[in-house]
Amino acid sequence: MHITLTSEDLTRIRFESSPLWETVASIRALQRRPAIHRPWIEATRTALAASEEPHKTRHLDILATVVRPHGYMADALTPTPSRHGSFEDSLADVAAVDPGMWRDNLEYLRRFDPVPRVVQTADLLLGDLDAGIPMIVSALSWYWDLAIRPWWPRLRSLQLEDIDWRLAQISQHGVHEVLKSLHPSVVPTATGLDIIRDCDADEPPEPGSGLILVPNAFIWPETLVLNVAPFVPTLTYAPRGVGRLWETATSCPDDPLAKLLGRTRAQILAQLDVPMTTTQLACALDLAPATVSTHLKVMSAGGLAASLRTGREVFYRRADVGESLLAAR
Repeated sequence: MHITLTSEDLTRIRFESSPLWETVASIRALQRRPAIHRPWIEATRTALAASEEPHKTRHLDILATVVRPHGYMADALTPTPSRHGSFEDSLADVAAVDPGMWRDNLEYLRRFDPVPRVVQTADLLLGDLDAGIPMIVSALSWYWDLAIRPWWPRLRSLQLEDIDWRLAQISQHGVHEVLKSLHPSVVPTATGLDIIRDCDADEPPEPGSGLILVPNAFIWPETLVLNVAPFVPTLTYAPRGVGRLWETATSCPDDPLAKLLGRTRAQILAQLDVPMTTTQLACALDLAPATVSTHLKVMSAGGLAASLRTGREVFYRRADVGESLLAAR
C-alpha cells in the first residue's frame, strides 16, 4: 500500500491518541490472543462472560463480523480521529459515517470471509442499515465499558509517552527518521510511504489532508492503515514499551531499593512502567494524592522521575537515574 505525501501533507502530520482505534484493535487482539496481552485477555474474557447485557450475544457477533481476526476490518469503524476526542465523540463519528460506506464494507466482509456467522450477521445489518448502524454503535459502547475503559488510563499513558518521545525525535532528527522508526513494514519514499501489506486502497483520499499517526498497543506486532476517502490517511503502530504494558511492579520491605529510597518512593518508582498522573498513582498504590505528590516532587528533584504535561494533566515517568536504579536492583 502506498500513501502519497506531498510537501503540504508533511506540514500536516500530527500524532493522536485514540480510544476508538485502541478499542477496535483490541477486538482483533481478543480473537488472536497474542501472549503479550495475556493478562488483559484473561481479565476481559472474564468480564465479557459475566456481563448480564441481554444483547450480549448479538454484540459479540457484530464485533466479530466487522473486525475479523486477520485481513480486512470495516473502514467505517475508524473514521478520522478528532483531536483530543473522547470515546463518546468517536462513537458519534462512527454513527455519522455515510451508510453507503457501511453497505460497501459489510458486503465486502460478507464476501471476504463467508463463514455462516459472518454472513448471517452481515445480512442482519444490511437488511436495515438505519437500525444496523445503531446496533454496531451499541456493541462498541458495551464492549468499551467492559474491555477498555477500565484500562484506558494505562493505555493512554503509554500512547502519550510514545508521542512525547517521537516529537522530541522530530525536533532532533526530522520527520523522515521518525517515519522510518514506526515499523519495519513502513518505508518512506520520495513520494510518501510504502507500507508492506497484501492490499491497497481502491479510493485513496486526495493528497493535501496530511497524515495522522496513532500509537496503538493492541495492533502489535502489525500496523493498521486507513487510506480511503473521505478520511484523512491514518497509520497506527505499536508504541515503545508495549511489552511492559501489563507488568505490575511492587516493592517489598526488605528490597534494597526500599531501604535506600524508602518503601513508598520505591513503590512509586516501580509503578512508573508507563507515565502516570498523581491520581493514577494514588489509586494504584492506595495512597493519598497529596502523599504521592510530595514524594514525586522529591523524586523529580533527585532525578528519579520526570514530568510530562499534556493539556491540563501532568504525567510522571521514570527518569534515567530511576531506570538505572531499578535495573541494578
